[in-house]
Amino acid sequence: MQTIDLNLLRVFETLYDTQSVTRAAERLGLTQSAISHALARLRQAIGDPLFVRRAGGLQPTARAIEIAPGIRDGLNQLHGALETAPFDPATASRRFRIGAGVYFCTLLIPDLIARVRTLAPQVSLSIHALGSDLLASLDNGATDIALGVFGSAPKRLLRQHLFREEMVWIAKPDHAVVRDPALLAAVPASGLLQVATGRPFPGHGAFSWENGLERLVVATSVGDLPRGSEVTREASNVHDALTAIAIVSVTDLVALVPRQLARKSAQAGQIAIVQAGEPNSHMDMTMLWHTRMAGDAGLRWLQGLILSCLDPARQD
Repeated sequence: MQTIDLNLLRVFETLYDTQSVTRAAERLGLTQSAISHALARLRQAIGDPLFVRRAGGLQPTARAIEIAPGIRDGLNQLHGALETAPFDPATASRRFRIGAGVYFCTLLIPDLIARVRTLAPQVSLSIHALGSDLLASLDNGATDIALGVFGSAPKRLLRQHLFREEMVWIAKPDHAVVRDPALLAAVPASGLLQVATGRPFPGHGAFSWENGLERLVVATSVGDLPRGSEVTREASNVHDALTAIAIVSVTDLVALVPRQLARKSAQAGQIAIVQAGEPNSHMDMTMLWHTRMAGDAGLRWLQGLILSCLDPARQD
């Protein structure tokens, strides 16, 4: 195979992420014709089409999917090796990839993006959902930081506890359980609305499992780090807590959601937080990243900014 220009690898990575010549050109500050020319050179050097046109954009070939993790990892390692000066947000040009669910997208991301635009005008953030391949994406550099509730994790991942979130039961303001929280114990499974962002792995309770990484995917009231609760089959379930809050506000269902997401709707009178007599369960919110990025000054800057944005939640 021919020696490949480093800039071509950057074009490959961006095309793989965006699956669009137009968006790749915008992200890299190049013309569409320059991207097309670079893709032609890549195809010739690698001996594969790499991307084929389909409705809505480009689709990577099997060969492109095979080589993408190695190219991304190599670019990340080169970036780390060459980064000797402190990260200067005012002049730095970089894109960070953050994996986060609806909770952090609501509580953190708006403020984080606003601050990044002010402090680091040439830095951009790419926010994506936490998928079943989260560990793989941390390994191959597709995710720089993951935010969520995690159990066990491989030693190659670093973690920082952010804060502890309280889980609360919610219902319509005129629901019987609001007047008498003791009635919660008598609510049938059909009266529950369960939040399940993924499928639990057998033997791991409310957690999914990916080669040693546990991620909480089912809201439950069993224990601080719940392991004894599976998805209740008789209960309705939705993918995120904001949807659950909206449904509870117009039905007789009750649901368990994070307090900080429920608070605004409760203050508006759309739902009520049930003042249960027993202590509520909690979830430990955590930030994960790969040991490969431990010395990355830019990532440390972003982590510090995340902690600053979360100060109100951390002090609550």
